[in-house]
Amino acid sequence: MRILGIFFSLLFLTFSTQALSKNDYSGYWWSEDHNSIFELVQTVQNIEGITRWAEEPRNDSQHPDINLRQRSLLNVTFLWGFEYKARDNSWRNGQVYDPDNGKTYSATLKLSDSGKILEMRGYIGISLFGRNAKFDRVKIEDMPAM
Repeated sequence: MRILGIFFSLLFLTFSTQALSKNDYSGYWWSEDHNSIFELVQTVQNIEGITRWAEEPRNDSQHPDINLRQRSLLNVTFLWGFEYKARDNSWRNGQVYDPDNGKTYSATLKLSDSGKILEMRGYIGISLFGRNAKFDRVKIEDMPAM
């Protein structure tokens, strides 16, 4: 009888939680201040973040390479190099470029709220020394013309 109870408990947990996978990261995401949108795109072994829309497009004026400071930030890949970890459905050991200061940091990505929120941890050296950012998934009805 006890085994039957455990079986039904496991069965209930399996069907009551929405299992997320690495494919659930793909799509469009608002920046923290909702004034730009980036797309997460999966490659064969990786995931990349590319700026797709900005309320007020700007140039990459802080880039360390002086020759790139006049380029637009639209369609620039600013997240790259991640490795997928199925154990906790996260992307780790990636890089994030911050156009506000022209620096590149290590980063991890994780989904929360059934895939509606993307959590990123950017850091230097070890994850302890960094900051978190949260991004909302863009709803189809909220998508601006691109």
